[in-house]
Amino acid sequence: MMSLAQNSPFGNNAEAGKVLHLKDADIYYEVYGNGQPLFLLHGNDGSIDAFSKEIPELSKYFTVVAMDTRAQGKSTDTSTEPLTYRKFADDVKALADKLKMKKINILGWSDGGNTAIEFAIKYPKNVNKIITSGANVFPNGVGENEVENMKKDAAKMRAENKAERDIRLLQLMIDEPKITKEQLNKIRAKALIVAGENDLILRSHTEYIAKEIPNSKLKIYKGASHGVPVERAEELSKDVIEFIKQ
Repeated sequence: MMSLAQNSPFGNNAEAGKVLHLKDADIYYEVYGNGQPLFLLHGNDGSIDAFSKEIPELSKYFTVVAMDTRAQGKSTDTSTEPLTYRKFADDVKALADKLKMKKINILGWSDGGNTAIEFAIKYPKNVNKIITSGANVFPNGVGENEVENMKKDAAKMRAENKAERDIRLLQLMIDEPKITKEQLNKIRAKALIVAGENDLILRSHTEYIAKEIPNSKLKIYKGASHGVPVERAEELSKDVIEFIKQ
């Protein structure tokens, strides 16, 4: 696997970057380090560089696979149906298959955390452990007011003929995810569920996720917002390493 280039621009590293060609998307990804596979999944309209503070440390312990989710970063998307986190999970599986990785760990932030949970539900035999930061399992996990605001924003964007991609990414958060209590109860992967003390995800919702996934731990980062991977990169990396190595 790629050795870690000094000061490499994560998400824009020609030496490490590759593309997985799917029938309706090209998925851009970069691979660093050695060891157990650890996939990094960014948030809505983000990219690989969301984890630029974590990659150097995590790649000392794991084979880090950082990917741009379809329709985001350098990844393309030609599908016309609504975007879903299950579809994103299918893309993760396709990339894991290409890299011949039978069992993976996933660190997912925000939307990436939602995808990690969907992956654990759909592909139980292919996942070892998941770590989610600021994930939600239904839209109101951010609170009803926030969902209403997103609906207004989406209507405004449509009226102003904004880019279809941007509208679809916003609509995704309005409609998804739709993960049930029963689905959470059936997850067999060990899970570390984290959020910021001042996260936009409601505390009660984060606690609900941790309660309903059988083999899970909960950690709230004091003083942090939704941006735990940026604000607490060192602490998060340490927690991820310890959790996967257990």
